[in-house]
Amino acid sequence: MTILAENTEVDQEEQKLTEQEQEVAGETPAPEQKQDDAEESEEVVVSIGDASPASEEEEHKQAPEWVKDLRKENREKSRKLRELEAKLAEREAQTAAPAAAIPKPTMEDCDYDTDLYEQKFLAWQQQETARKETERKKADDEKAQADAWNSTVSAYNDAKAKLKVSDYEEAEEVVQQSLSVMQQGVIVSGADNSALVIYALGKNPAKAKELASIKDPVKFAFAVAKLETQVKTSPRKAPPAPEGRVRTGNAAPSGAVDNTLERLRDKAMKTGDMSEVVAYKAKLRAAK
Repeated sequence: MTILAENTEVDQEEQKLTEQEQEVAGETPAPEQKQDDAEESEEVVVSIGDASPASEEEEHKQAPEWVKDLRKENREKSRKLRELEAKLAEREAQTAAPAAAIPKPTMEDCDYDTDLYEQKFLAWQQQETARKETERKKADDEKAQADAWNSTVSAYNDAKAKLKVSDYEEAEEVVQQSLSVMQQGVIVSGADNSALVIYALGKNPAKAKELASIKDPVKFAFAVAKLETQVKTSPRKAPPAPEGRVRTGNAAPSGAVDNTLERLRDKAMKTGDMSEVVAYKAKLRAAK
């Protein structure tokens, strides 16, 4: 075991011991410590308009753990299915028959007439050149479209990773089930922050259903643009921290070290018995 790992275990034991002391003695951490813990939380709450998002406690109560595990498993299966369907569609596109080539003329077709053969051969060359150029342009256009879409999806995935929420996949699944592929594509390619819009809709199924009813692509795009102006993010607020215990009387000044208490704590860490620590602290309180 490395030194870093050993230090980590010691720190964890000390933290656990301190928490046990506070629980037994009826103490609570100082408000400043609670404030620091809240500031470390980076999650945000996303809402649409004046709608009040569910609190963190309500979100956790919405479904038991086994339901969340089942949903996660279903999301993974759905993702694999979509990947297989995309690969199948790509393979079918690649194996699709190209434009039929024009048969090359032969002397036999021209009754062995040299002049007629040359005319037909020249015409065939021109048509064949035009056909190949059309196929090349089509392939270039398809590649450009694919590259542009891959870039858009990459930007969406980057934005999704940067959004400070813990349940993005669940919200994304709601949108995938509510909106058509065309509608999802409009959001991903048209919204300024498509990841934020997708998440907001996933957290507001009623709004997602309302948008899903708009089948006209142009009207749908305008509706999404309007909705995006209403999406708001705000820091997730932690519950108010309880007030810290105020010591009075003969309490040791801030920063002072009680050697007896430290010795008893060290002993408790080795034996796992907190009784002497609790008794000593009770004695100190009685003396105040």
